[in-house]
Order: sequence, then structure tokens, then C-alpha cells
Amino acid sequence: MYSKEGQDIIGKNFYRPSDPEIAAKYAKHNSQLELIKIDQFGGWNVAQKKFFADDGVFDEIYGPGK
Repeated sequence: MYSKEGQDIIGKNFYRPSDPEIAAKYAKHNSQLELIKIDQFGGWNVAQKKFFADDGVFDEIYGPGK
């Protein structure tokens, strides 16, 4: 997925490659936006607990009313 070949396949299928060189190749298919990384949320361990654990943000949004 992170090899040049994998990134090219991602771009060909209208997803956003993370490799800057490959992303430039498919820039015409994607509008410009600021991409963020999981580190901005404290990493996967923090994000998992906050957003996806039982009673996390995901449950608050999509779960049944309490």
C-alpha cells in the first residue's frame, strides 16, 4: 500500500495517495484539502479510547439514545 506501485493503484482508483510524487500525478482528480495524521489526535491508542471505545464519540453520534 505504501510502495510507489501501491500508491499509484490508490490514485488510479480515485483515493488520495500519501506519497507526494504520486499525489501530484493525480491532483486533478482531488480537490485541495489539508490532510491530517492520527498523531494530531494523540496517536492510535488515544484516538481508539476517545472515539471508538464503548461510550466513545462514535457511540455518542451513532448509538441509540440513552
